[in-house]
Amino acid sequence: MTVNTATRLEFAKSLAQEAAELAQRLRREQQGDFIQVKGLQDFVTFADQEVEKLIRTRIADTYPDDAFLGEEDGFSDVKSDNIWVVDPIDGTTNFMRGLPEWGVSIAWCSDGEIKLGVIAAPDISCLSWAQKGKGAFLNGLPMNVSDCDNIAQSVLLLGRSARTPLPDYLNMLERLIEGGSEYRRNGSAAISLLNVARGLGEAYYEAHLNAWDALAGLILITEAGGTYQADPLHSFLDNGSPVFADNGHLTTTLRAFTRP
Repeated sequence: MTVNTATRLEFAKSLAQEAAELAQRLRREQQGDFIQVKGLQDFVTFADQEVEKLIRTRIADTYPDDAFLGEEDGFSDVKSDNIWVVDPIDGTTNFMRGLPEWGVSIAWCSDGEIKLGVIAAPDISCLSWAQKGKGAFLNGLPMNVSDCDNIAQSVLLLGRSARTPLPDYLNMLERLIEGGSEYRRNGSAAISLLNVARGLGEAYYEAHLNAWDALAGLILITEAGGTYQADPLHSFLDNGSPVFADNGHLTTTLRAFTRP
């Protein structure tokens, strides 16, 4: 059966916008137990759950033979080489506090590859998307990674995973600063990856990311001219992965800072 990736992309763009608008509305209307605690500094909101339900339902209705993996409810019962990978709200802490760096992240994979990705970040008025081999776009305009090749002018965007040792993270910061680079951490992997794709930083690193946090952003970066390093997709989907993505000009130097 022929798979029309372009049709899926238009569907994903529309769905991401609908989901982002629902998240904003639910945040405005929040009542009672809107926020629940999953762990230390790990939260889920009623909006996370409802947005994932919306996305899961729309995909099941439109592409019933496709599999689904979401942050809140995991894998669907459908087994397929075609799989949607969704974070309904990446950056939940930012979202619930009214900080703008959060987004709806939707990726679609087939034949062991990321074929398309969409990130909707409504609080910063961004809708970004990419299709394999077709380029990356932000609000309809082509997106390109930074052309910076000077470590002294570079910025590494970072995430910190509680699933990895804190000393490794702190030692990395020390090496990075001593090496002449700078860093920023905004609390959302999806937005940080988008920012690398649009040239606002030279690279992104996190010692462990789940697939729903990263896949859409990774295809944005590669289609915008960058590169990334992560575990193979089948392993990434099941277990998560370290992620390093960059503009392709400072890979060796910046990657060296991130290694324990």
